[in-house]
Amino acid sequence: MQDSDPSEDVVRKPTTCYMCAYDCPCHVIVDKTGAAKGVEGQLCRRGRHQIDLQYHEERLLYPLLREIDKFRRITWDEALDRIATRLLSIRNTYGPESVLFFAGYPKEGWPLLQRLSYLFGSPHYLTECSFCYASAGIAEMLNYGSDYGGFVNSGRTGFGETKCHLIWSSNPAHSATPKMYSDFLDACRRGMKHIVVDPRRTEAADNAYIHLQLRPGTDGALALGMAHVILNEQLYDPDFIENWTVGFDDFRHLVSEYPPSRASTITGVPEDRIIEAARFYATSKPAKLQTSPCATTHTTNGVQNHRAVTLLPALTGNLDIPGGNMLPDPLAPIKDISLYDEKVQAMKPRAGEQEFPIWTEMYQEGQANAIIDQMFSGDPYPIKAMVGVGMNVTIWPNAERVKDAIRNLDFFTVIDYFHTATTDLAQVVLPTATWLERSSLVRRPGGFVQLREPVIEPRAEAWPDWKFIVELGKRLGLGEDLWKGNFDTYVNDLLSPSNLTADMLREHPEGLRIPDKVRKPKSYEEGGFKTPSGKVELYSSFLEVRGFDPLPLYSEPAESPVSTPEVAMEFPLVLTTGGRSKAYTHSQFRQIEQLRKIMPDPVVQISPKDAEARHITRDMPVRVTTTRGQIRVKAEITDRLPPGVIHLFHGWLEADANELTADEGLDPISGYPPFKSGLCEVSPLWF
Repeated sequence: MQDSDPSEDVVRKPTTCYMCAYDCPCHVIVDKTGAAKGVEGQLCRRGRHQIDLQYHEERLLYPLLREIDKFRRITWDEALDRIATRLLSIRNTYGPESVLFFAGYPKEGWPLLQRLSYLFGSPHYLTECSFCYASAGIAEMLNYGSDYGGFVNSGRTGFGETKCHLIWSSNPAHSATPKMYSDFLDACRRGMKHIVVDPRRTEAADNAYIHLQLRPGTDGALALGMAHVILNEQLYDPDFIENWTVGFDDFRHLVSEYPPSRASTITGVPEDRIIEAARFYATSKPAKLQTSPCATTHTTNGVQNHRAVTLLPALTGNLDIPGGNMLPDPLAPIKDISLYDEKVQAMKPRAGEQEFPIWTEMYQEGQANAIIDQMFSGDPYPIKAMVGVGMNVTIWPNAERVKDAIRNLDFFTVIDYFHTATTDLAQVVLPTATWLERSSLVRRPGGFVQLREPVIEPRAEAWPDWKFIVELGKRLGLGEDLWKGNFDTYVNDLLSPSNLTADMLREHPEGLRIPDKVRKPKSYEEGGFKTPSGKVELYSSFLEVRGFDPLPLYSEPAESPVSTPEVAMEFPLVLTTGGRSKAYTHSQFRQIEQLRKIMPDPVVQISPKDAEARHITRDMPVRVTTTRGQIRVKAEITDRLPPGVIHLFHGWLEADANELTADEGLDPISGYPPFKSGLCEVSPLWF
């Protein structure tokens, strides 16, 4: 319920923060004029500045039409009519498959955009999943089955009995919610020890029991080296291996080829540290593994690397036990409104079906990294238009090439909060409402459901994404299949499996829980794992029948000092990108002054040894160069990186790290790009 304070003429309204996708609960203070004055809640740096975003002077507030080299303000009716006219004309000329629908942030409108895409007749519904988390999800589904919820969030919570926390290429100080991070710190104070695997010495690594500082892209070799110790010293759980895994003998043979000495040679981690970490993790029960959504998979062997890493809990019997990696509590069920099953089989192939068939078999969307070549070539058919919802072109590798591909389209439109590198390419730009101005359904594990209602009116002519999607659908003649644009009818349909309605949720504005949505430990004992064998697959039959190696083999990154020594002669430094920042969510929020103070400029992190060898001093303007291009940034000289490795934060408009990353050597299973393992050189600008 909302609380009012008569003495101050303000109301505290419950809502959730969407400065990232965690939807942290909070209250917004609204005055008698209807203006948001502040927020209350356990929020991170970004969440505490959401009011600054709400009233930022640079927010997009009106639909805009590009006229040569500038934009002109138009009405929503003009914008929707123009977009619909162009899409229908292109569909009539080239077919519906010539139009792409892409969803980025926020994620709330994804089901609606997917439905619109298929109703329109296009198989090309694409999302940022082509770059984030889904590759890790594929690896974990191959190991454990589709019901296993991942090691990203299950590794961040529930430390009550945990003795050892293995943090693999994740930095909870920057990427977890305040509640998650405080729980982690409390567990450390109670005596839990943690191991950190990361090329960078993060905040977590500062106080780690062991820090394994590996060469980027070699996670699979390190995991196999640790598994070698666990199996060779009989530190594994024989009962779990015997009863709940398949392929143990084949897996044992694979890891026999990766003694710690070889793993050390590949990764750069000292042999004795690998042995110590493996022993401590295997013997300190219960132990918990936490991974990043994608750090281990942003390389050319990403899925197999992540498979090797996430099999460690199964080997040691730390799976689905208190203090270990518990299966997540279920979400409240919702209806699949996408029309995927009804529509897609009759359409032209989705992006990536030929190049990455496992991706399109496991995910009900195309692979966005497979569409760019087709946008240039027109083979097997032309791509002529794109609709972007919260899309940012800088998410793609080799971003300049992607911009050229979009420039070749006949039509492109996007909806967003601010002007971005993507709006620079669009013919029609639309203003979206913030989470304080829009309705959305929020679900959390354990059956929690909340209808987040607007706490203030939208500014000017900003529209929620859902409204844009359904109103465009009406203009395209699809309104009957989009609930005639009625939000409550849509939500009621979505919630029908949970026997809830929008009105029922409005009676509980802070949300409610559906009973009996809590898992018991070792729940796999009742129904097994949802793999083909019903067990944990150390040897994946799913991969085998589709022509891929069933074991989590390690292979060297496609571009590295080992695999391409000729490139390393000119570009001797290993480039890793995408470390998280407290200030920003990917490319978002650099407009906010208080957040910009935390990280005011794009920087390259470089070791003192590498800086000295290049005559680079602190804050010096430098050039970072790869075979694909160059960007200008400031030098941050830090001992948090080992010699030979540099790191770039991503998402900067003026210094886009993805102008340097490769769109070749994609992971053959997921189609993911190698953001974490390339080669580069850093030099002073006067060089």
